[in-house]
Amino acid sequence: MFDKEEKLQALADLIEGKVVDDSARVEACIKGTVLGFPATIEAMRVGFPFGCSFFLETDVLNENKSKKSSGEFTLTVSHRLVTGFWAKFSRILLVDHTDKPLGMKKFDADYIAKTNDDEQALRFVQYPSMIDKLLLLSQYTNFTELHVRSGYGVVLVQPTSIEKLDLDTVRETFRVFGDIAQVVFEAF
Repeated sequence: MFDKEEKLQALADLIEGKVVDDSARVEACIKGTVLGFPATIEAMRVGFPFGCSFFLETDVLNENKSKKSSGEFTLTVSHRLVTGFWAKFSRILLVDHTDKPLGMKKFDADYIAKTNDDEQALRFVQYPSMIDKLLLLSQYTNFTELHVRSGYGVVLVQPTSIEKLDLDTVRETFRVFGDIAQVVFEAF
């Protein structure tokens, strides 16, 4: 039997945080820290079919809260629906119609990237061991989308409900996710 409060508290302990009552917006909200970055786990509902999202804010110095800039780098990474030989047919049928390769074959074979700055996106993907971190996140969570926004943070949207989350998987996910946030903080 699933004990909601026990599971939320266990997740809060993983990110050195606490369960926050934000019931007007979401059913589950947990706030804490990972590698010094403010971290949040949120889910509209804790059970199936609702997944949960992981957030890491990299604006720890509050540099971007006061000024809204349209010049920041944004990147959204999602899995490619069809790969290999059938990818050409999927483009004709508009399955992956927004496909715009970044120029790194290992990344472009598995992921679709939407960005406002192709040069920065390629720099991010080519950052040392970044492709390995993305592959690890894919393996751990099978994420739907990974959003990177310079100066603000990183968001991971994944399909597993809080009810079905494995604590060891969440621990490893936040370890890798924290490394990605550190790169965004330092280099972007």
